[in-house]
Amino acid sequence: MRGLMKNPWLTIPLDDYEAHMSLPEVGQAKMLASELGNLLAAYAPNSLALVGCAGGNGFEEAAEAGTTRIVGIDINANYLGVARTRYANRIGGLELYCANIEKDVPQCPPVYMVYVALVFEYVNTTKALRNLRSLCLPNGILAVMLQLPKQGAANVSPSPFHSLKTLSSIMQLVVPEEFRAAAEEEGYCFLCEKVIALESGKRFSLLVFKSC
Repeated sequence: MRGLMKNPWLTIPLDDYEAHMSLPEVGQAKMLASELGNLLAAYAPNSLALVGCAGGNGFEEAAEAGTTRIVGIDINANYLGVARTRYANRIGGLELYCANIEKDVPQCPPVYMVYVALVFEYVNTTKALRNLRSLCLPNGILAVMLQLPKQGAANVSPSPFHSLKTLSSIMQLVVPEEFRAAAEEEGYCFLCEKVIALESGKRFSLLVFKSC
């Protein structure tokens, strides 16, 4: 992650993060789950890595879609502990790894689809893309959700959960065109882009690539 300061993601309580994302005026938890569901229907991966999974983001959708191997990756070991408690007995063979994708990725067999939602705002794009190559099978799918700027609005949505405000110190929005160029430079083939607009007015770009 960027900077020498302690990463805020290591100190934000999971309850605060999940409650913030689920607020009607934020609405991002529902959107991220819905878009993952669309990807699962479109590509039917038998193996999936969810990067930035927190307490289990996307696990329900993947299990319901019949994905037989689910890998969860997050920088916060406490989040993963909650995910393990919630899902280990419900999802057979669930794999959970604590890792910062800017520095490394787990040494595990690669998967067909990697879903990285609202993570690249906190990491070096080139380093993370390069590291993710070993996690994605040849001809596999990399799907990335990026937040787009909204004029006059803070990047981190205001909410009663003040711990989330600390993210502003490290969050940097990524321009989709620049991200696409960086991904292609690292050997990913661009497939498609979808722009999603929420009722709050915030917009997001879902970029899908093939690992060539």
